[in-house]
Amino acid sequence: MISLRRLALALLIVGVAVDVLADRAPPPSPPAQRGGYFVLAVDFHVHSFLGDGALPPWFLVGEARRRGLDALAITNHNRTWPSRLARWLTRDDTGPIVLVGEEVTARGFHIAAVGVEQPVDWTHSASAAIDAIHAQGGVAIAAHPSLTFWPAFDEAALRKLDGAERAHAGIHQSWGDDHQLAIFYTSARAYQPRLAAIGSSDFHTVGYPGFCRTYVFAHEASARGILDAVRAGHTVVYDRHGQPHGDAALFPLLPADNRAELGTAPRPGLGSWCAWFGLLALVLAGRGRGRDRHP
Repeated sequence: MISLRRLALALLIVGVAVDVLADRAPPPSPPAQRGGYFVLAVDFHVHSFLGDGALPPWFLVGEARRRGLDALAITNHNRTWPSRLARWLTRDDTGPIVLVGEEVTARGFHIAAVGVEQPVDWTHSASAAIDAIHAQGGVAIAAHPSLTFWPAFDEAALRKLDGAERAHAGIHQSWGDDHQLAIFYTSARAYQPRLAAIGSSDFHTVGYPGFCRTYVFAHEASARGILDAVRAGHTVVYDRHGQPHGDAALFPLLPADNRAELGTAPRPGLGSWCAWFGLLALVLAGRGRGRDRHP
């Protein structure tokens, strides 16, 4: 069993090394500047391997660069350490910016918590979860707020929200999803006029980071600048028809909506598969040790 664990650990290390060394993403371009703002393309809702995503966090950053993103938030379900790992591994890079976050995943609601370091308790109400996010200096974004999630967002929660996903990868597969997100966003803005319009890929395995992105108009090209811009509602997104939503004063400053096709989705390479198998073997080895100890 010890030899199996060593082999599994070696596979995991090799997988990480292969993906990091093989990453040949082009150098990032400096963010566009328009109207006194840095215009940053951001994906606020991305999942990674070491959770329920296909790509490891260190590979996601390179993929985000290839897709022209200036920043991304890695938001695995109810955990923050994969995004903190990605930030640490890319600490010397020039971009994109890695925003630490999680998807607070409860029975009645999902919230993308961006700018938090520690996991937020998912067993509380949406309003309490938003308070906990704010206490860490983060922003709370209603994630894919479809009809089934509406009851959890009472008036107290809606008044505290910083943003809501008006554009999400699902709207391109279902008219109903697009309609429900539109209703939620419009209704929530009645309680929170500065509510930021958010576009997110919710990337797991299909599509790619940046499909449905947020254009953030920030006063500085940094994590702090991005969070401040969301709080101020200085964001714009494109819907499935190519129409902009968000701060109308910023529409003239928007870059063109230039989404690529979903068929160009990234695929895990050799390093990713090694890491997957190594992690799986470590789990199996751990279970085997547990059975040995408890006959």
